Amino acid sequence: MRSSGFLLFFFLVGICNGEEQENCRKVEMNPAKQDFILEKHVFKMVEIETASACEVNCFMEADCVSYNLKPQQNGKLLCELSDSDHANNQQDLRYREGTVYKSFKNRCSSMLCPSTKRCQTGFTKKGYRCVCANGLLGENCTEGPPLVEVIPDIIETVEGRNVTVMCNVTANPKPGGIIWKKSDGILSSARTFVREGNITILNVTTQDNGSYVCTATNPCSTKSSSVLLRVYSALKFVIKPPSNVTVMAYKAVILRCSASSDLMPTILWTYNETFSLPSGAAVDSLNALIILSPNISHSGTYTCNATDAFSSIQTSVTVHVKYPETCSKLKANISNVSGDYLIDPDGDLGEDPFPVYCNMTDKGGVGVTVVSHNSENRTQVIGYNGPGEYSLDVHYSSASISQLKALTEASGNCQQFIKYECFHARLNKGGFSWWVSRDGQKMTYWGGETDGCACGLTGSCADDESLKCNCDKNDENWREDSGFLTIKSHLPVKQLRFGDTGDTSLNEEGYHTLGKLECYGLT
Repeated sequence: MRSSGFLLFFFLVGICNGEEQENCRKVEMNPAKQDFILEKHVFKMVEIETASACEVNCFMEADCVSYNLKPQQNGKLLCELSDSDHANNQQDLRYREGTVYKSFKNRCSSMLCPSTKRCQTGFTKKGYRCVCANGLLGENCTEGPPLVEVIPDIIETVEGRNVTVMCNVTANPKPGGIIWKKSDGILSSARTFVREGNITILNVTTQDNGSYVCTATNPCSTKSSSVLLRVYSALKFVIKPPSNVTVMAYKAVILRCSASSDLMPTILWTYNETFSLPSGAAVDSLNALIILSPNISHSGTYTCNATDAFSSIQTSVTVHVKYPETCSKLKANISNVSGDYLIDPDGDLGEDPFPVYCNMTDKGGVGVTVVSHNSENRTQVIGYNGPGEYSLDVHYSSASISQLKALTEASGNCQQFIKYECFHARLNKGGFSWWVSRDGQKMTYWGGETDGCACGLTGSCADDESLKCNCDKNDENWREDSGFLTIKSHLPVKQLRFGDTGDTSLNEEGYHTLGKLECYGLT
């Protein structure tokens, strides 16, 4: 190693003869340590041909105090330059076979420089010098290039929003100005302004994508920092359901909703501001809301919520479920299957929907609305002597008289079968029996005639043309009067009244049968 030191001496002399004493470096090597290296302090690595070249590299780096030599497989040496030595960091000296560690005699071992400066060994007559740390300048190390920091360094947003980016600049001397530029384009002067070093872009579009650079300059240097702006297309609906829709009950309905953006939006349907859809409503793979068989429980407000990583939008549809007016309407437009259904003869503004049975095969398959009641069985009348003394109110299943009135008005035809079987019991003659219409009127006809019975139309009542009903024969034979009541404005039958069945000596007796209310056809 004595030869390398000799070469270094003449190399140094050449430099120091041409430089001021302040910048002239003179160093003296400590003995080499074979099979050792100093770890954790390497600041530069160089691949070299000879060991002496590593000494020269360390000398030329003002902060270099020691170096490691490591043999390489290619026959060259790896020169690792360190800014400290084993004297100050004995714990970092490690055994490594085949390596060499060398260091300069270090005058910087003790605290010779103030905290704002760092010590470099081998300079000046004192054997060291103090230089400003961290790139600072000036006598007191208080001056330096600007420190420029853009916050944040990445911004992701969507079209239509305003974006503000802060550029924080710390510098002494103060910078002459702060300039914003777009690295790959021109700033839009109409939508961009800079205030106190911060840039604001109004109503951003996808054309504003790119890198924006904040630059500050002072007498020491020019420094920059940048922000990457990513603008995604705004979330918007491609397909929206109507704001209001009226759907037919029992007839499947599909409400479509889709949205688009650069960020793969998701769709979520809610019902009346809850996340639970009513039974029978479901969302398919294309985000369409499907109600297979709508009923009253499906009425309400459905909201299509579209969401991506940055925003959320909503659109709502109010669903009104309209029930068919009659079974004839249901047969014509929805279904030909007989069964139980809800109908709504007078629509949303009238009476509530009510359940009926739809017979889709009777009357030539026109669709017959059938309403049951509590008095369909053959019922005995006995022990009631005075006119109308027997009284029976007829109650219709799940429907009020006003609802049934709406049904008759919405139908082309309505009928209700009525029959009275009698033994020595008068029906019409003497005013003993009658029925009450839906409006509370007393009715004395019993099928096919506005007064009397069907046999009165043909003059065939109990072999007596003067009679209007068979039962008016009032004899000791079982007789019958029956027929269909067909005047819609009187139907349905609200009450039955009978008498002349109280004389036990004559065995007076009767039986009444009242059929279901049946309506069909269109008005």
